[in-house]
Amino acid sequence: MQLLRQRTIKYPKSFDRPLIILDVNFYINYMLAMLELDATDHPTELPERFDSYLEGEFPKHGQKWERCTHLHFPVCSRSHWYAVEVDITKSTMFIYDPDRSCSTDDQIRANLKPMTTILPMLLKKINIVIDALAIEQITTTSKQSNSGDCGVYAIKYIEFFSIGKQAELDNGFHMQK
Repeated sequence: MQLLRQRTIKYPKSFDRPLIILDVNFYINYMLAMLELDATDHPTELPERFDSYLEGEFPKHGQKWERCTHLHFPVCSRSHWYAVEVDITKSTMFIYDPDRSCSTDDQIRANLKPMTTILPMLLKKINIVIDALAIEQITTTSKQSNSGDCGVYAIKYIEFFSIGKQAELDNGFHMQK
């Protein structure tokens, strides 16, 4: 089975790195958790559905978070996609937005501000303590040329991170090809 897996994955080493790639369901679950936590006066516990993320059971082909240093996931807000990279070692959430005209910095920060509460709570369950997560927008990334490619760019950023490349390229994705 391992040999078959190596043949079908273009970059098998990307699965050996201490990073977690999450799907859009993570963001949806996070938004639902925020609604649930807002209903309590002093949130201290997250819903149990997040345990499957921590254990690497979800998404499919996941890995346990206990050795990870980076989390990557796409976000869709107001019909616009962007990528998020959480560097646990730097306690910073980096935003990679392919079209900065779709959302203001304040809108993106407001969207992700609750994540600065949820992620430390999640990581605490596996004995990783982060006091606070900073939010930083990266402005040197490849930009989309039309208004419909933001989702492809968000996924491409995450793909580049997973193989150890930077997304800060001058239109280095060659999307037309």
